[in-house]
Amino acid sequence: MTESHAPFTAPLANAPAPSPATQGQRRLLTLLFVDLSGSTSMAEWMEAEHYATMLAGLRALYERIVPHHGGVIARIQGDGMLAVFGHPEVREDDGRRATEAALELHAAVRSLMPPGPKPAGFQGLTLHSGIHAGIVLVNDGDQMRGRFELLGNAPNIAARLSEAAKANEIIASEESLGLQSQFFETGPRFLLQLRGRATPLAAYRVLGRAAVGRRFDASVRRGLAPFVGRDAELATLDAALAAALAGRTLWLGIRAGAGVGKTRLTEEFLRHAHAQADQALRIHRGYCESYLSAEPLQPFLQMLRHMDSPAPGEDMPPELFAAQHSAPGQRADALLALLLALARRTPQLVFIDDLQWADDASLRLLHRLRAGAAAQGLPLLLLTASRPQPALPGANDGDAEIIELPPLTELEAARAVQQLLPQSDPFIAAEVQRHAGGNPLFIEELCHAAADTGERLVEGQSSSAWLAALVESRVGRLPPEQAQLVRLSAVIGNVIPVWLLQALTGCGEQHPAVQALAAQDFIFPDQTPGHLRFKHGITRDVIYEATGLHERQALHRHISAQLSARGGAAGQLHEQLAYHDAAANDWPAAAHHAEAAGDQALVASALDRAKKQFRAALAALEFLQTPEEDDGQARERRRRWVGIAQRLGMACVFDASQDDLRVLKHAAALAQADGEPGLIARTEYWLSYVGYALGETRDSLAHANAAVAVAQRCGDDALLAQLPGTVGQLQAAAANYAEALPMLDLAIARQRQRASKSPANQIGLSYSLCCRAYVLGDQGLFEQAHEVFAEALAPFDGSGHAVEASIQGWRAAVFLWQGRWAEARGSAATAHRVGAQVRSMFTCAMGHAAGAYGAWMQDADATARQRILAATAWLAPRGGGLYSSFNHGWLADILSTQGDAGAARHHVAMALKRGRQHDWIGGAMAYRAAARLAARMGDVPRAKRYLGLARGAGEQRNSDHEAAVTALLEAELKLDDSWQAALERARSAFERMGMTGFLERARRL
Repeated sequence: MTESHAPFTAPLANAPAPSPATQGQRRLLTLLFVDLSGSTSMAEWMEAEHYATMLAGLRALYERIVPHHGGVIARIQGDGMLAVFGHPEVREDDGRRATEAALELHAAVRSLMPPGPKPAGFQGLTLHSGIHAGIVLVNDGDQMRGRFELLGNAPNIAARLSEAAKANEIIASEESLGLQSQFFETGPRFLLQLRGRATPLAAYRVLGRAAVGRRFDASVRRGLAPFVGRDAELATLDAALAAALAGRTLWLGIRAGAGVGKTRLTEEFLRHAHAQADQALRIHRGYCESYLSAEPLQPFLQMLRHMDSPAPGEDMPPELFAAQHSAPGQRADALLALLLALARRTPQLVFIDDLQWADDASLRLLHRLRAGAAAQGLPLLLLTASRPQPALPGANDGDAEIIELPPLTELEAARAVQQLLPQSDPFIAAEVQRHAGGNPLFIEELCHAAADTGERLVEGQSSSAWLAALVESRVGRLPPEQAQLVRLSAVIGNVIPVWLLQALTGCGEQHPAVQALAAQDFIFPDQTPGHLRFKHGITRDVIYEATGLHERQALHRHISAQLSARGGAAGQLHEQLAYHDAAANDWPAAAHHAEAAGDQALVASALDRAKKQFRAALAALEFLQTPEEDDGQARERRRRWVGIAQRLGMACVFDASQDDLRVLKHAAALAQADGEPGLIARTEYWLSYVGYALGETRDSLAHANAAVAVAQRCGDDALLAQLPGTVGQLQAAAANYAEALPMLDLAIARQRQRASKSPANQIGLSYSLCCRAYVLGDQGLFEQAHEVFAEALAPFDGSGHAVEASIQGWRAAVFLWQGRWAEARGSAATAHRVGAQVRSMFTCAMGHAAGAYGAWMQDADATARQRILAATAWLAPRGGGLYSSFNHGWLADILSTQGDAGAARHHVAMALKRGRQHDWIGGAMAYRAAARLAARMGDVPRAKRYLGLARGAGEQRNSDHEAAVTALLEAELKLDDSWQAALERARSAFERMGMTGFLERARRL
């Protein structure tokens, strides 16, 4: 089918016109709220005429200063004022402009003296101000409402910040400033609990301006993000420098969108150039800015001001004197003569940043400099950095050799995230990469946000307002048809099916408007044919949030209709339909499609997607509750809620969180209210299983026993058939092996009979076998354990299934018990890799930790300690983890060996604390670490007592390998004459159980 390239005029055919009530514009604004301090008391002692005169002077200041910084006064009420920055056009530095305006206002008001007599002790006039940014609905105002009617929470927060500010204080929210806070001297970041707001707001007290001119300087002040990649670009710049040093004139222009790293690349290059060329090269720097009408020839005048004066006794070069003292009309000629004269003496490098904001005089001088140097054959390298200019492509740097700077590759972005968030879990790192799309500035800001909150990014939520303004300012510069198209694309989603875009707009992949958006780094062809994708997820989120609610909902309804016609009714597009129906507030359809999408994901073992969809279905069901529903409808909705929650439990078994447990507890309460025994038994069952996955073994055993009791009373044979495996796994987790093995054997026998009937039964069989294998391994029956592991793995080896990660993780632990370090590291690597693929944080983290401990035992890897700490931190936000005493035991062993007594004691205590939930798997190791610490301090009685406790912890699990390793430590510490007998016991046990790594250690002793 050929594609028409007719002019694109509307984002959606047959879209309903907005109602009059929805005509307001949804805009991202920065709001400045200022108020006069102590005005109530002043009104008491001032004459009314004097007070009116003071207010007139105050308002005159407002009306002069706010527009000077690019703001618009929304309203003046009494002595207070609300100003907006970003209307009618959003600018990326609106937060900075509002703060500059506040500082100037405060200074001007301090110098304003009210007329008439003043009471004793009067300190003068002061303001208190608040600055906040956010999405605001802007309607036309009137005499009562001011110039604009601003609807939304952002104006209220700005007012609350002003209320919180003391006299002569400016409080700005972190969201409104972000990196731009570095342009100012501020107090420390603090959290402020504002009236009417549920969560604290991060903010700064602004004290004054800082000596910062560029965003790069602001980044330096905060701490630079790591410099990664860019090898090819640095090589090109080095080659150009070599050519300039050899006598050539060159102009290189680095071109890329905001935040891609132009300035960082040039700063790295200039640092290398300075070190490489030494005295043979002079470097001049200047930058252009859009703020506050920068002076003509700004970058060249900056260079002039930084040129060295002659040493004492030396004459000033006439060209330098002429440039410094030239009249404004002759300044360009003088600067040209100076730079050419310098190039005749020694090679010169001239760098101008942000060329897109250069004034015409600077651009003319730049082109003249390049032409004059080339004509004279002078050694000059011109280096400029600029953003693409859609309206006039190549106009500013048209004579330059252009280096188009791409976003970071996936590998480079991963390295940057790893350096900025060294202890973050890999899933947060992946979300940062997805949202940032290789943009270093976005990576830096999202990493700072994740580090501050410790939370994941949320789909559909933009980052800080200042960064959103950067995106919105780019959208605002697009031609109207492209702006409409990119907003519609944002409503479709991060990934845009081409057929859907064409059905809605008539624009396919080759349409000029789509091609223009691709050229400007908004959207680009996805790896999946027939799909487009936003270059940066954060860009999509910002554009979506800035689109009006009613417009969005209308678009979501039309998109849902197109998807349904395409095949949603046949079940092919449930996930997309669930999203669009929920966004359109069609809750019955959203609940239906989310539930169906969750079921499909569960069958496909896409457990993370199943969890997401089941949670969406539960949320949609909450909106279906109405006062008009009768008892029967309420009971049906309640039972449906419980049924979906139980399937959520199935999706949680490999990656549970405390949030999941709370959902199951609510389901249990609903089941109790319903009173149906089968419903109660199954919610108790899933409570026990999710609790087990979180390591809450004691509580989970209670829920499992309750499930058994209720299932027996109501004759739920299917549930009773499942429960032995669950109870066996829980008893194994509690180290009650005598009770665990018979239950596991019963479960395995039943599951073998049913394994061929469904994949779910095969998963259950393999996991039961896995549990039996690690119990055998803990008892020192390693040969039998590995045979059972082989059977458990056979159906899933290399499949990438979540159960493969669990089995390999336990296999790694058993290899560690046996001292087979290399094999342990191999199994741990598989558990980590597969866990990451299926987004199971538990198996991913435990694989990472087990591999690190294997590296420590095999090679004394110095990074092992940090890697296990990182894995432990990954699990912390989920509120627990099965067998987390492993991690603490491993850390205690490493730290006590390294002599870090304080940290080792902490992890000893944490491992033993896990015993309260019957997790004793790391207990013996923790006691051994305590014994080593005591022996190092010369406290022999305490060391012997800890060795006795270690033996007891091993005996509690009937663990022969723990007894042998404890005997080895007893021999190593040589606390008394019995150490040789202990060594012989250890060697004998190691040989019998094939504990090769420990046997080598014993032989060395």
